[in-house]
This record gives sequence, structure tokens and C-alpha cells, in this order.
Amino acid sequence: YAWLFLLPNLVIFTIFVVTPALSSFFLALTDYDMIRFSGKFVGFSNFRYLFSNASDFGKVLLRTFAYSAMVVPIAFFTSLFLAVVTSSDLIRGKAFLRALFYWPWLLSPSIIGVSWKWFLDYDAGLINILLLRNGASPIPWLLDRRLAFLSVVLVTVWNVAGYFMVMFNSALTAIPTEVYEAAALDGANRWVRFWKIIFPLLKPTAVLVLVLSTIMSMRSFEIIYVFTAGGPGTATTVLAQRIYYTAFQEYKLGLASAMSVILFAILITLSLIQIRILEEEA
Repeated sequence: YAWLFLLPNLVIFTIFVVTPALSSFFLALTDYDMIRFSGKFVGFSNFRYLFSNASDFGKVLLRTFAYSAMVVPIAFFTSLFLAVVTSSDLIRGKAFLRALFYWPWLLSPSIIGVSWKWFLDYDAGLINILLLRNGASPIPWLLDRRLAFLSVVLVTVWNVAGYFMVMFNSALTAIPTEVYEAAALDGANRWVRFWKIIFPLLKPTAVLVLVLSTIMSMRSFEIIYVFTAGGPGTATTVLAQRIYYTAFQEYKLGLASAMSVILFAILITLSLIQIRILEEEA
């Protein structure tokens, strides 16, 4: 009767995960319009349109890759550094520091977006006010396309770094103390000890962090939507936002579903590549 205990979870998983996923695949092959609540089968026309010159999908996709390519390594090394610092015996108040760094992960994306939007506002933002009081010129954080993109990247890293830090903390704690002692007896300095001995033992966690950070960055929506709304212009519009706008502002559910299928395929492919590369290195 073990299956009876699994049945509720299977039913919920089927209703809220499997069914929407299958529906997206089906809708991607139609021109379903949310205004008319109807649509006909069009085959792969949506996909052909997305990769044609008539669509901005290619630019949005490249922007999403650029965003992910910045977020993933910065978040990875930031969280690894924080984990090493908060695991060191030389640091006091480690529990407080861990809680402080983990705190951003507990905040609602809406709160994060609104807060940082206020901090970086050109006219009334806290950071620019401090700059003006110290004789410096205000910085157009959210008005300049490059600065807005960089701001979104850094705010995302600020949000997720503490979460990945905890994962690295757990992995560091699981390493036997004998490993550290043996490395010290062999005369290895701290730098060599970490990269040659400790880091290889963290590779399973490193793979997980890379996969999760890639997935999170490729499907980022809430913080960007509240923080910049994709602006200025389309400077911070990434794929998840474009899907939302296509479905709920242009009401083209078939086209939005095609974008979702492409995003799903990209996430699966990137995750498998990362896992394969790190497995081969191990």
C-alpha cells in the first residue's frame, strides 16, 4: 500500500506540473489568442516566426544569455567566498554573518525590487542622495542601459548568494577535519589547501550550485519586473519577461507557449552540459 501514500503527491504533481507542461507543448503548436479564446493548429509556425527577422526574440534570447553569463559566475564565486569566510575558525560571529548573508534570500522578490528601485532612483534614491551630500554627481543607475543591466545583475546576485552560501557551508562542514590536518602537515598553504584539496571535494555541491543558478537566472522574472520593468527601453527585458508580456499584454498564448518550450529546452541542455563537464573533470 506504499503507493497510497505517494498518490496525493503524484496527483498534485500531475495537476500543477505535468498538465501545464503538456498544455504548453500543445499550445505552442497553435495560434491561440486569449482575447478570442480560440485558436487553430499551426504546426511549427510560432517557432519559425520567433527566429525570423520580424521578431525581437533573438535579441531577448541573447540578452538573457548575457544576463545569465554574468549572474552565474559572480553568484558562484561570491557564495563560495562567503561560505569559506563564515566557516573559518579565524572569524568571530559566524552564525550572525551567515544569517546576515542569507537574509536577502528570505525576502519577497517584490520587496527586493521596490527597495532597490528606491535605493537607485536618480532623483530621490538613497545612494544618489549620499553622493550629492559628498559633492559627487548622481549616477543614472536605472536610466542608462548598461548601468541598468549591471544593476539587475548585482541585485540578483545579492538575492541568491546567501542561499548558495548555505549549500557550500554544508559541504565544507561535511569534510572530515583529518583532511585539513593532513594538508597542513604536508606543508600546504591555505591557497593550495583550498584549490587542490578542499575544492575538489566540493564539486558535487558546485555542480548543484551551477545548475540551480543557471536555472534561476534564465527564468528570472519577479525582481526584474518590479525593479526595472524591463527598461530603460528593453535593456533589461529577459526571456521570462518577454513570455509574460506576450501572453498577458499581447494575449498571444500560442506564441508565449512556444517561447516557454524553447526556454525549457535551453535549461535542460545547459544543465546536462554543466553536469557532464564537471563529471568528466572529477
